[in-house]
Amino acid sequence: MSGLGLALEEIEIDPSSYVDPQGFVFRHDGQIYRCIYNTASQLFLQLLEDGQLTRWQESLGLVETRKSDLVLKDHPDALIVHHRLISPMTYCVEWCPSMLKDSALSITELLLDLADHDLTLQDAYPWNIAFDGTNPIYLDLTSIAPANNQTIWQAYDQFRAFFLRPLALAYSGNGRVARALLQDNIGGVTLEEFYGASSASYKWLHPGLTVEYALNNYLKRRENIRRSLTKKNNAATRFKVNSQIRHRFFMKLDKTVRRFKVPPVSDIWKSYYDEIPAEVDTKAKVDAISQILKKLSPQTVLDLGCNTGLFSILAAQQGAKTVSVDMSESCIEQLYGYARKHSLAVTPVVSNLACPTPPYGFMGKQFPGLLDRVKSDTVLCLAVMHHLHITARQSFGRIADLVSSVTQKNLIFEFVGLDDDNIALLPLAREIGYSLDTVVTALSRHFSDIEVQPSDRPTRKLLLCRK
Repeated sequence: MSGLGLALEEIEIDPSSYVDPQGFVFRHDGQIYRCIYNTASQLFLQLLEDGQLTRWQESLGLVETRKSDLVLKDHPDALIVHHRLISPMTYCVEWCPSMLKDSALSITELLLDLADHDLTLQDAYPWNIAFDGTNPIYLDLTSIAPANNQTIWQAYDQFRAFFLRPLALAYSGNGRVARALLQDNIGGVTLEEFYGASSASYKWLHPGLTVEYALNNYLKRRENIRRSLTKKNNAATRFKVNSQIRHRFFMKLDKTVRRFKVPPVSDIWKSYYDEIPAEVDTKAKVDAISQILKKLSPQTVLDLGCNTGLFSILAAQQGAKTVSVDMSESCIEQLYGYARKHSLAVTPVVSNLACPTPPYGFMGKQFPGLLDRVKSDTVLCLAVMHHLHITARQSFGRIADLVSSVTQKNLIFEFVGLDDDNIALLPLAREIGYSLDTVVTALSRHFSDIEVQPSDRPTRKLLLCRK
């Protein structure tokens, strides 16, 4: 900092912070701050001084915030606040259904309390929420604004597009479809997309959806009628909305979200551990991983292909902040429920290692790709190698590139031999040939020291790789 404050060239403005009329988020010296323009600062100064922000932080998951002494040259009268940094960020395109539901509830619960103070949220954007372990944290402080007494909630349509419709799809067994549609970070899941993706049984049970879809299509073809109805609707709704009306609306919305029940969706991976042959000494592998983790004592762990999270849970119980990645929604759903129940520092992610979440958003840069967000001290890649090499058709050089890209210090990699029983279960569409030496050679390009240890069966080995 020089002169009377920081110049804009000395800070890093968040690429997603471009819409907010009340300020912007920026980074400086590894910390995260928010500049709140003078036109809006009085509200937040008052909320800070009377302790209301602290109460929302403690009870409703609002991001921890305190006043900062930083000054920006270009905004000398602005209020600068410091936020607790939540890391790593995960996005709604990677959440299991229960994570999306808990995020929606974090918004409705905050809205209910805000309504009692004649305040509201200006938007309903899932990228305003980050998971700290299994706890949803609401990040967008300046979305809080005085309520408009001419409308109940201006962001309701957005809430439908980013929460209600995706939740309805996910809890109907179409979670993958919901996550794919949420890649549209501007429009979310449109009415047309929702109708097209919904099953016949869902439409039969929810006839209002078909009526809304048909009416919407009708009005699209008759723009003059749409405009006339919009004018009449605006005139009809020019009544004063008080906090009681708003509170009742949000209470009903909260109940709507709570009615979504965990879908009875399963797949072959959820029962993976139940189908391991009795002669396999699974305890030996658990003990070996436990001893390695105790020796390494990592602050952060990334579990690639975590399944239902046996080793993620082990890492978290030993004090590591853990991110768990698997393509199986049902496995991640089970892990999320367990970790949340037991307050473990585990952040689950639904993503395919062979095709992880890429950078996306404006210019393909607004939201970083998964591999750039989850780099960790220690990476677990257990019982995954054969799936990446055989099913996903990746060479060992490319697999080594993948695991190295997210490993900061140590990698625990499980070698699976060609004579392993599970190899026969995979689709062998081409000739496969490799050995332990093949894998060690590929990993040696990135790791200077590789120690081979026994795993839970003769056909597998644990490779402790150090950079």
